[in-house]
Order: sequence, then C-alpha cells, then structure tokens
Amino acid sequence: MRRLARTLTILSVVALLTLLVLEGALQLAFLQLPQVLIEQMPQYLERSGFRLETAHGAREYPAEQTVNYEITRTSGDLYRLTCLLPENAPPFESYRVEFRRDAHGFRNEEPWPDHVELAIIGDSFVAAEAINVPFWGDLSGASLVLGLPGSGTLEQQRLYEYFAAAREPETVVLSYFGGNDLSDASDFAEMLRLGETFTTRAHKGKNPLDYSVLFNLALYLRKATRSGAGPCHYPQMALTEPPTPVAFYDEFLPVLALDYAVMRASESFRLTGVSIAEMAASQLARGGRFVLMYIPQKAELYWELLSDQSKVSIASQLESEYEIEGFQNIDANLSVQPVLLRELADELDIEFLDLTAPLAAAIAEGQQPYFFADTHWNQVGHNIARIALLERLNQPNLDM
Repeated sequence: MRRLARTLTILSVVALLTLLVLEGALQLAFLQLPQVLIEQMPQYLERSGFRLETAHGAREYPAEQTVNYEITRTSGDLYRLTCLLPENAPPFESYRVEFRRDAHGFRNEEPWPDHVELAIIGDSFVAAEAINVPFWGDLSGASLVLGLPGSGTLEQQRLYEYFAAAREPETVVLSYFGGNDLSDASDFAEMLRLGETFTTRAHKGKNPLDYSVLFNLALYLRKATRSGAGPCHYPQMALTEPPTPVAFYDEFLPVLALDYAVMRASESFRLTGVSIAEMAASQLARGGRFVLMYIPQKAELYWELLSDQSKVSIASQLESEYEIEGFQNIDANLSVQPVLLRELADELDIEFLDLTAPLAAAIAEGQQPYFFADTHWNQVGHNIARIALLERLNQPNLDM
C-alpha cells in the first residue's frame, strides 16, 4: 500500500512538473498561438504590444506593426460571437489585407501632415482592419484617420483633442455606430468614475487560471465540442431578391428595443451628447466643419426584411437570453438613434450624415454590404459609405 501511495505521489509530481513545463513553454510562445485562443486572456493586449496607458487616456494598437491578414469565409466574420458554425459559411473568395500601423497604431501614412484637411474618427468601422480599400481612402491628400476598434465617443474625444485638434483640421468626420457606441461610452465613463484604467480593468476580478494557456485551451476545446449542440436562431432569410441569409450580433440588438423617451433620458446618451457637443464646439470655433456620421447596425437594415416568424424567433431568443422584455417592439424603434442624433446635430448646428438610406437602397438592389455573420461592412459596404461621404463633403449645404 505504501509503495502504491509513493508511486502515485511520484506520478502526480511528474504530471504537475510536466504541466508546469508545458505551461511555461506555451507562455514563451504566447504570441505564436492561435489568436482565437489567446485574445480573451487578460494578458493578451499587453503581450501583443497594445498601449493601455497613454498620455491622452485612450488605448493604442501596437505601434509600427506590420499587419498581414488572410480574410477567409470565416476569419473575416465574427463567428465566435454567434451560434453559427463556421463550416456552414456561404462561399467566399479569400483575400489578404496588408498595411503598416503608424507610431500610434493607426492606419496612416507617415509622417502625419502638419495641417490636416480631413480627420476621420471612429471605431472599428473606421479602422477597417479587414478591408483593403476603406471608405476614407484617398478622400483627401492630407488626412488623418483615427479609427480605434472597441471605442465609443468619449474615448474618441481623447483622440480628437490630442491628435486631431492640434493639427487644425479643416473638416472633422465623427462616426457613430448604432450597435455599441452608447454602451462603450457608458463603460468608459464608468471606468473613469471608479478611478480605473484600461490596464486595471483588464485584470480586474481575474484569478491565476485565467492567465493559464492550458486552462484556456481546455475551455476552448470544451466549448468547441459543444458547438452546435443547442438550437441556433441564425441564419434567418432576408426577403430580398434573391433571399439573403443573415445573422446579427445579439449583444447589439437590445438598444433597438429602447423607445425614444427612454433613450433620450438615458445617461449614456447624455454623456455621448456632451462629448459630441464639446468636439463640435472646438472645431466650429476655428471655423472648421464638423460632420456627425451615423453608421447603422446591420439589424437596422435587415430587420424589416425578415418574415414575422423570423422576428419572433430572434425576439424570443433574446428575451430569454437577456431576461428582459421589449424585443417585440423593435419594429417601432428601429430609427430612434438616428432621429436623436439628427436632433442633436440640429441643436449644435453641425452637419449630419445618416448612412442608413444609401445602405438600404443598395440592399434593395440586391447588393450585400455586410459580412455574413458579422455586423461590419465588407468591401461593398465601404464603397457605399465612401460615395455617400464624398457627396456630403462636396455639397456642404446638402441636408442629409
């Protein structure tokens, strides 16, 4: 019995040492591991070269990084954020995206112009990481593009004040995304209120296992083996000609259930409005132009093209998932955000560009401006946005 116990002890020690050595080796090779595995780990951003502590208070992507993405039928889409199985993706012609980030992690040529004709600020739609020809390409010979994925208006204001305002841009285009800009602004304000930073928030509430590659690998494999085990309410067929299979990112949909009064009275909209007003006032005081550009989320364009059965299927799933009611009212509230933003633009006497109409017109003509499982534009969507923005910039008195 003692011999058995001793043997088990030795085997346990050997197994533990083996796991520790393997964990150490994986930590050393951290950046060579599949991104889908490591990008949710607390140390990912810092290990990858992201700057979470900056003079301006916003984040920065890795400086001077050479980007070389292969965009396939699954890698260009957010399958990990939906219940869809990547193997069920429709046919897609793969392509590569290559560019080099500047010294602050943005997609600009260096050196930056001392005097900027056009500054464009926004989130991942402006960053356009999966697109070869973003909508802002060649709109101006002296442009500055400040696209920060995952940012909201409050964080983007830091970029405007620190980078753009000092170069006295003739025109500033601030994009607003109808999917998560309100929640991103609220999260940023909450972080500041609590005295936290992006670094402390990344590690908040984490335990040692959260930093373990082996532990996260086990979780990933466990999740992968369960993929598709339950019912998935996507794809739904949009009643276009021909019918288009679509999927939405569910976390963006609750904002569509809010009615006008509730959203207008919300603290997140108040904070966003104050931030936009401060940027606009700064720009107008120098005699420049300020354009607020509304980017609708995918569901705003396709929801009305779904059958009643599809709408009920999605709404029922969401009410169960989020344990709140109101998703059955999406039809009545689709246009609340752009209406509120247009009113804000009128109050501030700034220009407003709503991209809903040109995108909807393209969909009605049979075009598909979005990736299948993703809420982001594909190249078609960027082309549509480019034409609409160019028309806005060339016709300053046009009320859109």
